[in-house]
Amino acid sequence: MEKELLRDAFLEFSRASESLIAYYSLLEKTVEALKREIEQKNRELESTKEDLRTILDSLPVAVIVMEEDRVLFSNNRAREMRFEPILERINLDGKKEGETKISASSYRWKRESLSGRKNQEIVVIEDTTEVEKMRERLEMDQRLKAMGEMALRIAHEIKNPLGSMELFASMLLKDTLEEKQKSYVEHISEGIRNIDRIVNNLLSYTKPKSLCLRKVRLSDVIREILDFMRLSFEQSGIELTFREREKGPKSVDPHLMKLAVMNLLMNAKEALDQGGKIEIEVKEEGKFTVLVVADNGRGMTEEVKKSIFNPFFTTKEKGVGLGLFTVYNIVKAHGGFIEVESKVNEGTRFTIFLPTG
Repeated sequence: MEKELLRDAFLEFSRASESLIAYYSLLEKTVEALKREIEQKNRELESTKEDLRTILDSLPVAVIVMEEDRVLFSNNRAREMRFEPILERINLDGKKEGETKISASSYRWKRESLSGRKNQEIVVIEDTTEVEKMRERLEMDQRLKAMGEMALRIAHEIKNPLGSMELFASMLLKDTLEEKQKSYVEHISEGIRNIDRIVNNLLSYTKPKSLCLRKVRLSDVIREILDFMRLSFEQSGIELTFREREKGPKSVDPHLMKLAVMNLLMNAKEALDQGGKIEIEVKEEGKFTVLVVADNGRGMTEEVKKSIFNPFFTTKEKGVGLGLFTVYNIVKAHGGFIEVESKVNEGTRFTIFLPTG
């Protein structure tokens, strides 16, 4: 009896063991399948993460993920932008979005908290410097165009009676006058001629420039100017340096470009005390030939910088205020534009962009 019970128990144990082995084998297969599935999902997740990183790195805006003051992620544009000073400014503002300016660069930014992530937020920063420059150039174009038209109208209104005044003054001089009266009339005539000269200059400066285009190297034009002006600058103790990385000749009006560059050089010279440095550079940047005239002189305030291209604006005691207005018109006639950067007591940098074509 005991043997039978023992045999039955052993058989039951054997069946249970076989069942366990079968279940274990099935479990192993299931675990293996799950493991392969997890590995596949992990590979897909890594691929998705790489795709997401590639997408974020290709964006033209800076994307930064932060946890309190710690940066968890930044894309390529953010690193190129050197975003740390911008973040400091944003954190000081304490707002969710806005605009800020650091040195000569402008930025627009926005930040949002990440849902489900405590103390984490995403910050997006867009560099709007070029957009701001384009807006400023457009505003300046419109303002100077309006001022030029107004100046032309005023000049014509002044010029009409001037002719009559000069005629009457010359008739008076033909009469028999006392010496004192004659002197008075001569002063009047001289004053009329001075006004007429100013009006003629104004008409010359404000009317659209007609170009006489030639294929020349801009660097050759500048060398001619430097050969002509170098002695004057050296006598003032000013160091002139010229660098050129020009690929070939351009279609420009060499006479007008000489006039523009000479005006910029004279401005730079007057901004320097005894001594100082002026740097001129010609280079290629994309679709533009770029001419730079920079000095380490007195520089300008923001208020002055906003007005320097206006006709008759000057900070000089004996200046007329048409030099930079002339430069602006010459550059505009060539289809280009001009930018200026300046800091008080550090210097000024004029940059002319001329279409390469």
